[in-house]
Amino acid sequence: MGRLPRPRSSTSHRNLPDQQPQPPGRTGVEWSPPLSFSLASRGLSGQYVTLDNRSGELHTSTQEIDREALCLEGGGGAAWGGSVSISSSPSSDSCLLLLDVLVLPQEYFRFVKVKIAIRDINDNAPQFPVSQISVWVPENAPVNTRLAIEHPAVDPDIGINGVQTYRLLDYHGMFTLDVEENENGERTPYLIVMGALDRETQDQYVSIIIAEDGGSPPLLGSATLTIGISDINDNCPLFVDSQINVTVYGNATVGTPIATVQAVDRDLGTNALITYSYSQKVPQASKDLFHLDEITGVIKLFSKIGGSVLQTHKLTILANGPGCIPAVITALVSIIKVIFTPPEIVPRYIANEIDGVVYLKELEPVNTPIAFFTIRDPEGKYKINCYLDGEGPFRLSPYKPYSNEYLLETTKPMDYELQQLYEVAVVAWNSEGFHVKRIIKIQLLDDNDNAPIFLQPLIELTIEENNAPNAFLTKLYATDADSGERGQVLYFLGPDAPSYFSLDSVTGILTVSTQLDREEKEKYRYTVRAVDCGKPPRESVATVALTVLDKNDNSPRFINKDFSFFVPENFPGYGEIGVISVTDADAGRNGWVALSVVNQSDIFVIDTGKGMLRAKVSLDREQQSSYTLWVEAVDGGEPALSSTAKITILLLDINDNPPLVLFPQSNMSYLLVLPSTLPGSPVTEVYAVDKDTGMNAVIAYSIIGRRGPRPESFRIDPKTGNITLEEALLQTDYGLHRLLVKVSDHGYPEPLHSTVMVNLFVNDTVSNESYIESLLRKEPEINIEEKEPQISIEPTHRKVESVSCVPTLVALSVISLGSITLVTGMGIYICLRKGKKHHREEENLEVQIPLKGKIDLHLRERKPIDISNI
Repeated sequence: MGRLPRPRSSTSHRNLPDQQPQPPGRTGVEWSPPLSFSLASRGLSGQYVTLDNRSGELHTSTQEIDREALCLEGGGGAAWGGSVSISSSPSSDSCLLLLDVLVLPQEYFRFVKVKIAIRDINDNAPQFPVSQISVWVPENAPVNTRLAIEHPAVDPDIGINGVQTYRLLDYHGMFTLDVEENENGERTPYLIVMGALDRETQDQYVSIIIAEDGGSPPLLGSATLTIGISDINDNCPLFVDSQINVTVYGNATVGTPIATVQAVDRDLGTNALITYSYSQKVPQASKDLFHLDEITGVIKLFSKIGGSVLQTHKLTILANGPGCIPAVITALVSIIKVIFTPPEIVPRYIANEIDGVVYLKELEPVNTPIAFFTIRDPEGKYKINCYLDGEGPFRLSPYKPYSNEYLLETTKPMDYELQQLYEVAVVAWNSEGFHVKRIIKIQLLDDNDNAPIFLQPLIELTIEENNAPNAFLTKLYATDADSGERGQVLYFLGPDAPSYFSLDSVTGILTVSTQLDREEKEKYRYTVRAVDCGKPPRESVATVALTVLDKNDNSPRFINKDFSFFVPENFPGYGEIGVISVTDADAGRNGWVALSVVNQSDIFVIDTGKGMLRAKVSLDREQQSSYTLWVEAVDGGEPALSSTAKITILLLDINDNPPLVLFPQSNMSYLLVLPSTLPGSPVTEVYAVDKDTGMNAVIAYSIIGRRGPRPESFRIDPKTGNITLEEALLQTDYGLHRLLVKVSDHGYPEPLHSTVMVNLFVNDTVSNESYIESLLRKEPEINIEEKEPQISIEPTHRKVESVSCVPTLVALSVISLGSITLVTGMGIYICLRKGKKHHREEENLEVQIPLKGKIDLHLRERKPIDISNI
């Protein structure tokens, strides 16, 4: 395409455009950095032109440039930066691509504007917007009349490549074309009339109009040009003949057409409208005798021809056209008088006849005789013929062997419902053309040959349930083609109709006497009968199909009034707890049920589609062991009905809490044990609770590690946690004894446990507490003895039988009265210890940790300990 000029350097030593830039440090020549060229904005022009960044050369891109698509369709206001410009003058530079080019680096910066002119080539042929062009020319158009041809051809090319001329393929010797160019350069073809036109000779000319551009070679476009010649009133009515002759017999029947006049007008439409009228020269007597139809030109005998009527009438008739002198024709009417005695027709009726009307029953068999007709000629010199005139299933035939005797009979069965009255004529005429006519009227009598017919064999009805008593359902209607009482219809219910439906036999009104319940029965189907009053009666049957429409009269009903679900604690969020089953006896929207949680909706939610109850969060029995929800079910009726159900959710315990040691409170606590403590005496206890329930909360105590002078001197009760002295303490047992106690539950599938250190200091007194505390702070070396405590779990609670000590006291008092005081004291001591032991067992078995709130250690009943620093 081209190369952009390189900017000149401002220094005296610069690189030439074709020289390679010198690296810095070369002596004698100053190094110039290489130039780069880029488009400031690619835009639309950048799609068609590419710029070499190093050489500055412009090239066309791979996308083909279409001047018509680019400039005629996509063109707009010109703007620099990669846009398209269209000049207002039709020249080769009217379509421009505008580019903004940047030259870098900064010291050689240039901003260059480039215009690329897109020149047109003849790549488009002229084209007419429509394939059929119509031009109307009045037939009286003078020579050289000019008519513009609408829809001229268009050519997207410009200048000489655009449309230059038009021509016709066939001028028919009547037309030519001229082309006019306006100030905008647009060329319009004009049709010029070159000869006299006559629509009546030729009303249309068809040719091909061709548009040609100025390219080399030129391109063509064509369309069909239809030149229609419109009519003008240039023709007047004309009669073919100037006179017609008509003969009329004196016995002609009134209303008989005697002649027809007809003129011709070669024009069209209203221009060819012709009306007929008598000339004023026609006598009034002739006008009264002969009637002329002004539209059709038919002349009829208007009145009976009498003996005094003229024998010849001259009727001058005018044919009138719009704007024309009337055309004239003369009708000469000659009247021939007839003097004769007409034939006689003597009827003898076989069927019942009253006042000239014959009565026949419908469905009479074929060839049923109606009447005999005797034809007579009073003058006895003419041959007489006879025939039957009129339509109907009848036949008039000669009755052999007699002459001039004719029998009128039926030719097929007749149906009263199709036609009730027939009118025929027996016509007799002689050889001279004189004739006489006898009119016969035949009336059919109806028979009960039609059963009632329901309009629809299946009558589909609907009614909303809970209707009012005696509600209207429909009005039955059946038709019977018979007449009289034979066509009178009564209505009855079929034997399969329920008793609470009623049907009025006369009016056909169907009602229901009771209130219908869709939930009890939705569809009813039974028959109804339509019976006419003929003898014997005829009937037809129809079926009534009644659909009871639903009404929202049923509230949603839960399967259970109360729902209970047992869910393990720590149940995951949005887990399926259970299905809330609910039904609604209604149908459609009235039976759609939506479930929602009334309370606790922040924790629980219901999936309406499945009725699945879910918890939004994980549930913890130790926080709350049960939940009571109220669930509401609302149907989709208007107004909506609802019901509620109670939901109880009980959380099942899982062993998720290890025993919590409440006493001793710390591994650093210790207890002073006096050397004089008797064996079997309680020293201290370990007390723990478990937040779980059931077997998960049954606690067992065991010593799993010991350290001290003789730590085996102490044992722990596995049920109560009481620590007692087993053997008498010796001098060598003085010092600190450390017992590692394991507190374990009986949870499933795996028990949980806790440990606590019980420190027992055997001495007469605590003389140096700091020394003991230093011993406690040392890490004890204790071997763990993994031995599970063996205890039995009793499911029921035992009462403490305190009265079991009374026999012992009585026996001791009898054996030794002298030592009664000592024995009684010991017995009381043993009984108290035993009762306290049973009480501890019972208390341990009945430990229940409330699910809500914190454990209040002060409320827990504790066993008093005489010696305690723990």
